[in-house]
Amino acid sequence: MRLAILVSAMLSAACGGPEVGDVVSQELSLTVRAVSTAPEQAALGEPQGGIGVSRAYLSSSALSFLPCSERVEDLTLGARGYELVHEPPFNELVSTAVSAFCGVRLDLDPLDENRLQDVPKGASLYVEGADGNGEPFTLGSESSFSLLLETEQDQSFGEVPLLLGFDVSVWLAGLPLAEELATMSTEMLDEQLRASVALYVDADDDGELDDDETTPIARAAAP
Repeated sequence: MRLAILVSAMLSAACGGPEVGDVVSQELSLTVRAVSTAPEQAALGEPQGGIGVSRAYLSSSALSFLPCSERVEDLTLGARGYELVHEPPFNELVSTAVSAFCGVRLDLDPLDENRLQDVPKGASLYVEGADGNGEPFTLGSESSFSLLLETEQDQSFGEVPLLLGFDVSVWLAGLPLAEELATMSTEMLDEQLRASVALYVDADDDGELDDDETTPIARAAAP
């Protein structure tokens, strides 16, 4: 799914920014999807020795691209629900005059307007799948929190395709699937999401995390 959003983000002339006639627009592309670096622990689709994940959903109140310059406002996209196990993957395509960004922030909130079919009301995170024996399971959370991914000092990204990847083999590692342990699994679902997410350069712009693209340019910061 490709969503095109035209955004004008520039400094005013009074702040030393470019004149309107000097602005050059560029496109910023971000694919949001689930990945798996250890499918034997958690695979996308059918189990491959561990669990299989057939659906992973996030409810977001905002996705913000953070310019390197503190004088430039964040470029923020509004509320939407992201299906992470979906083909084609969800892609944000933004037209902007800002040339250098140093981070991405994803704000997670259980918003009813984001709710997709069969997602429980009030869910900010929701996962469906099957265990190694083929038994179905569901996991969910109603928590609100932010994921902040900032590049290392002196590094930035601009007109390059990006991929925001959620590694299910990290996110769901060791989560108890029994219903009587639902409270524990919810706490772990929240805590381990932060460790699972990273920002990558999708060099060939195919919406996939290829073997030569697995070095992230940013990871989620600790809360």
